[in-house]
Amino acid sequence: MFDATSARPNARAQLLLRTISRVINQLPNRISITGHTSAAPGSNRATLPNDWALSSARANASRLILQSAGVDADRVYQVSGKAGSDPLYPDDPTLAGNRRIAIVLLREAPVLPTDTSL
Repeated sequence: MFDATSARPNARAQLLLRTISRVINQLPNRISITGHTSAAPGSNRATLPNDWALSSARANASRLILQSAGVDADRVYQVSGKAGSDPLYPDDPTLAGNRRIAIVLLREAPVLPTDTSL
C-alpha cells in the first residue's frame, strides 16, 4: 500500500480507500484507522523512532483520502500508528505487505431508550 519511506498511499491503495469509503458511508459505525510499517531486518518490530511517526502519518493520510471521498470527520474515532510492532507477515517483517493500514468498523453499544419503565 505504501513505498518503503512514504506516508502517501500508492495509486492502488488510494483507489481502494475511495471504494471502501462508499461501504463505510452505508454503515452507521465509526471507524478506527491504524498504520503499520515494515520492520528492520532481524527484528519482529520496528526499532527506529521515525517508524512510529511514519505509521501514524500513513493512517492520517488514509483518513484524509477517506474524508475527501465523503466519509464524515465525525465517523473517525481513532487514527494511530503501530510502527512495525504488529507485522502481517511476522516470519519476514521486511515484506512490503507489512506496510499497510487497518480500518476497523467499531461495534458500539446501542443507544438506551429514554423510557426506562419497561
